[in-house]
Amino acid sequence: MKKIVFLLAACLFFSCDDGDLTIEEIDLETTASVQACTTLNNAIPAGTTLVFKINGGETLILELPATLLINEATTTEENEDGDFIPVPRTAALNSQASCYYRSFESSISNAYFCDQLPSDIAITLEYLAVSGTVEVISVPVLDAETMEIIEYNHTITFKEVVFTGTNGQDVRYSEFDFGDVSTFVE
Repeated sequence: MKKIVFLLAACLFFSCDDGDLTIEEIDLETTASVQACTTLNNAIPAGTTLVFKINGGETLILELPATLLINEATTTEENEDGDFIPVPRTAALNSQASCYYRSFESSISNAYFCDQLPSDIAITLEYLAVSGTVEVISVPVLDAETMEIIEYNHTITFKEVVFTGTNGQDVRYSEFDFGDVSTFVE
């Protein structure tokens, strides 16, 4: 009986080894606002191709085709219930659009993206969106008095996105809200 207890105890000790597995945590769901290098009254120019979110020493970077953030309302189509739903403009991640998560050794600002000279802040971890779709729904914003369009609000969402890290780990989202950004009307 002592031999059986000893064997069971030995099995428990050897089977509980997790190796040296370390899991990096990334937080893509930040409340940070979407930014760009060129702004006017908190709005960006239509056709902007680089937007980003900064949360201290973390950032989420999105490179888009110029055809996604345009000053044109998203079309709608009628569903089976008779409701009109928006039909988003789309781009495939990792071919038509790129998205990166980066973690830095210290906090960064928009100067990291907007200054001519690159920053010397080291990247400690990077994830790249290797698959998925970016969707943009655009809605005009009207002036309350004149009822003229003054800007467009764009809601950016990722669908079925997979991020692969430099550490070999994957992070998956079936739906991920990147955020809203406005483009001004000239």
